[in-house]
Amino acid sequence: MSEKEAIDVLWLILAGILVLTMQAGFLCLESGLTRSKNAINVALKNAFDLLVVMAVYWFIGFNLMFGEHSAWALDWRWVATDFSQLDFWDAGFFFFQMTFCATAATIVSGAIAERSRFITYVLVTILIAGVIYPVVGHWSWSGIFNGSNGWLQQKGFVDFAGSSVVHGVGGWVALAAVIVIGPRQGRFKDGQVREISGSNLPMAMLGLMFFIIGWLGFNGGSVLAFDARVPGIMVNTLMAAATGGMVALLISYCLSGRHRVTTMTINGTLAGLVAITAGVHSVSTLAAMVIGALGCLCMLAAEQLLLKFELDDPVGAVPVHLVAGIWGTLAVAFFGRAEQLQTGLSFSGQLQAQLFGIVAIGLFSFSLALVFLWLLKQLMPLRVSAEGERDGLNVSEHGARTELVDLLQAMAGQEKSGDLQHKVHAEPFTEVGLIAAQYNRVMARLNQVITRTRLIVRDIRDGVITFNSKGIISSVNPGAEHLFARSRAQLIGQSTALLLHRNNSALYTHANPEQVFPRLAASENVGPHELIARGADDQPFYIEVTTAASPTEAGVQYSAVIRDISERKRIEEQLHRHSELAQVTLEAITEGVITFDAQMHTVYLNPIAAALTGWSSQQAFGKPAEHILCLKSIEGDNMAVLPLFQQQKKQCLQLIKKGGKFSDIELTPAPLHNHAGEPVGWVVVMQDVTNSKLLQQQLSFQAIHDPLTGLINRREFERSLQSLIQDVEHNASEHLLCYLDLDQFKIVNDTCGHQAGDELLKQLANTLKPLLRQSDILARLGGDEFGVLLSHCPLNQGQEIAEQLREAVCGFHFSWDGQVFAVGVSIGIVHLTQPCGDLGIMLSKADTACYLAKNLGRNRVHLHLPDSSEVKLQTDQVQWVNRIRQALNEDHFRLFCQPIMALDQADADPTHYEILLRLKDARGHMVPPGAFLPSAERFNLMPQIDLWVIRNTLAWMGGQLRGSHLDLHCAINLSGASIGHPECLQTIREQLTKHRVPAHRVCFEITETTAMADLKKAQDFIGELRTLGCKFALDDFGSGLSSFGYLRHLSVDYLKIDGIFIRELAQSPIDRAIVDSINTIGHIMGLKTVAEFVEDGATHEILHQLGVDYAQGYHLGRPQPLESLGNAHVMPR
Repeated sequence: MSEKEAIDVLWLILAGILVLTMQAGFLCLESGLTRSKNAINVALKNAFDLLVVMAVYWFIGFNLMFGEHSAWALDWRWVATDFSQLDFWDAGFFFFQMTFCATAATIVSGAIAERSRFITYVLVTILIAGVIYPVVGHWSWSGIFNGSNGWLQQKGFVDFAGSSVVHGVGGWVALAAVIVIGPRQGRFKDGQVREISGSNLPMAMLGLMFFIIGWLGFNGGSVLAFDARVPGIMVNTLMAAATGGMVALLISYCLSGRHRVTTMTINGTLAGLVAITAGVHSVSTLAAMVIGALGCLCMLAAEQLLLKFELDDPVGAVPVHLVAGIWGTLAVAFFGRAEQLQTGLSFSGQLQAQLFGIVAIGLFSFSLALVFLWLLKQLMPLRVSAEGERDGLNVSEHGARTELVDLLQAMAGQEKSGDLQHKVHAEPFTEVGLIAAQYNRVMARLNQVITRTRLIVRDIRDGVITFNSKGIISSVNPGAEHLFARSRAQLIGQSTALLLHRNNSALYTHANPEQVFPRLAASENVGPHELIARGADDQPFYIEVTTAASPTEAGVQYSAVIRDISERKRIEEQLHRHSELAQVTLEAITEGVITFDAQMHTVYLNPIAAALTGWSSQQAFGKPAEHILCLKSIEGDNMAVLPLFQQQKKQCLQLIKKGGKFSDIELTPAPLHNHAGEPVGWVVVMQDVTNSKLLQQQLSFQAIHDPLTGLINRREFERSLQSLIQDVEHNASEHLLCYLDLDQFKIVNDTCGHQAGDELLKQLANTLKPLLRQSDILARLGGDEFGVLLSHCPLNQGQEIAEQLREAVCGFHFSWDGQVFAVGVSIGIVHLTQPCGDLGIMLSKADTACYLAKNLGRNRVHLHLPDSSEVKLQTDQVQWVNRIRQALNEDHFRLFCQPIMALDQADADPTHYEILLRLKDARGHMVPPGAFLPSAERFNLMPQIDLWVIRNTLAWMGGQLRGSHLDLHCAINLSGASIGHPECLQTIREQLTKHRVPAHRVCFEITETTAMADLKKAQDFIGELRTLGCKFALDDFGSGLSSFGYLRHLSVDYLKIDGIFIRELAQSPIDRAIVDSINTIGHIMGLKTVAEFVEDGATHEILHQLGVDYAQGYHLGRPQPLESLGNAHVMPR
């Protein structure tokens, strides 16, 4: 033996050892890319197949591969050879080839991982090591050992290190196994691919490193000598791996996101290694890099193709080893240098030889493996059971026990027992132990939730039942007992048909009553479904049923939530009757309505739409929408109809009428849908907004102006005052605030009525305006109070202007019905200079100054100064407070009432009254509430007054109702301070019970302003009293711009329309329109309407025409003492 031969054999042995490290690579890679519950099985397969291959390949495989066989006889010299007695080259060559055979067999392991039986894999390994690989190897490589080339070698087929002979064989067998065995559970569902992530990607990356190291021996050792070719082969091997891995990484970032970067990089690198193996000895380094990159691309394409056909390869063995190997074998013809190939073939000849070899190897390997596996499948199952696959092959195949397995078994035991209070064992210092501890906490929480849910189901008002597939009831909640008026014992064990009325058969004609509930529950449509149920008295009533199906170990358990919808059905029937009137309504409404079908052809125009467009409904029928609606934007641009409709929003546009006339309209389109929700056309509502714009301007004016006098109102006045205060703070300006309160105005109202008072206020406003400068502001703040802002006005000049105003009022004489009245005015002045307080402080100062002017003798101007005069003011206010408290303590308050008449029963005796309050002074005179209530409100005495009124009114009502047959209803005013007051609620409850007054005969009135001040409190308060049965009226409705917006949030029974809209109803079309709107909306919401301040017959008649329900005012009856209706007495305190 020469030194060269010894070195060659040593290199061959070292290369074989490197190839063996690829077995470690397979073990790490496949264990890392599969789930941990199968890791032991995968590792054992990779280790055990090496043992099987070594035995089988030594016994028969090597003989088949390298024996000198003839067409008629086999050479059996190498069967179970004792290599210890042979030449060292023979033993070294056997060792090297045995590692190649092990590589080919191990490829199949990853492809069928996580579902194949261990014995299946062992038998496939024997087939590869004993038959398929030796036969293919004999065809391709036998000449390198025995000097007699195989028939593929003779045709010029070149596969230097096994792209097809090793990797192709493993890939073809893996493909056959994947097809026969099938995919893992849950991998493909409803045409979707579910990603199954590996358990340990670092382990898989370690496997890749073993592969790269081992491949150096795989390709380098295939030289079968240690010569100058080895280093170049190693370089080509590494560069192909590098380009394959880099291309895979870039593509994964671009196409699949970061979640698959690691696995695609691994497989891209392996694909590059597989591809270069066939021609690594005959290509340049640059060509090796190209081959590796293209091998990666082939692998990626094959991976997607497998997924398309739902072929499950957990580690990508088929794309990497088979497809990349095919490409590498073909690349020999494209890139291989003829001097290294030494086949003597042209490019086309070499390409044909390579193709022929690929096809021959594929047909033999794939067909034999497919037939073998099919036959084996007839004899035994190839894959584990579904339960075994779910539990993991570690347990099902090898009985391996881990903490995780123990935990899963404990969970399964708890699942069977149903004992949620049982705790599994939790080892405190392991990851599985932490999971077990968390599981115990979750189950404890679940037990709490289930307990709470049981309580909820027990307490909900809806009925809940459970039943089986035959419709036999197994449980009911109290709601179901109440709903069907049957006890639990009467329902459980009975058929659900017991719950259905015989009329229900008309709804479900093809189902027996016993099967109605089970069929509904078993269907995909969980509901709600409408059924006709049977009450205890055999009366039918409608129910709404929502069903659910819950699989259990005992079969499917069904449940149903049942709700009584009788009231809703009654409302639906009413709505249906109303819809029959819709067509008539369309003809009568004041807005244009056009409908179009789905093709945008005209279907219908109501008369208003016909007038707006110039087209009659008959003329327009069937015509395109663009012919009927010629629209332009406000800017004059032409507007396409369909895009405009699709915006589905209200727009102001110009409509060109047939004939060319323009109209400004407000157009609102809306889609029409059938019962299935499919679009069937459009409905368009048009309104001529010319008059609306005028009305809008008027409403905007009214929003900031007093409707009676035309002066700005309190809100706008306060906004202007706030601006002046800010000007003082920022620019050190000087302004004056004047607060005017008329003296003796109540005499006019009490003597001649509110209509006279209103006329006085209008005339007086016209008298005062000319006395002010152009920049000054005069406002009516409410009642007989006015405000003046003198901007940039020195104090002395402002006092002169205030004095002129006082003199003008003092010299003003008002005539009404032959009577002449003179009034005065008390004016309080506040000098707005730095430092200046906020809006509330300034108004309070002005009010204080005005109050002092009144207390100092009225009809005078008083300048607010922080001196002793304010002390006097507080003293006066305290005196009012003392008088009120004395009245409460000594029962000096007296109750008055004013009738509220139904407009359609004007001649009938009144039965509805509003309770009013007066204070009897020391001289026996009745003081009106306007004199003392402001001080009561200021010093928080209103709750006590309200309680006095409630106690005495309900005591009187109780006596009247018991002593007569009078149909008596009384309305009691409540102040804002009593809204939500606990004592007020408690007193109302006690007094209603004490005096046996039916709650529905009592109506409480609160003003719109009071309700809006604290909407939530008002809602709660109203809800509490309505629960008792009391009625509620919203007083002064319409006084604010947000009236309608807030109305939806208040559960009231009556709307008392603000008197500002009633007083001039006979003269003002705007007031009439507003009252009509309030009345209409109130009726739509199911509310009754009451008009206040009805002081003449004309107003009464208009209200009757508008359909207002009730009226109240001097025309119908003045306030009168409660004694006039019956016995009244003062209740003891």
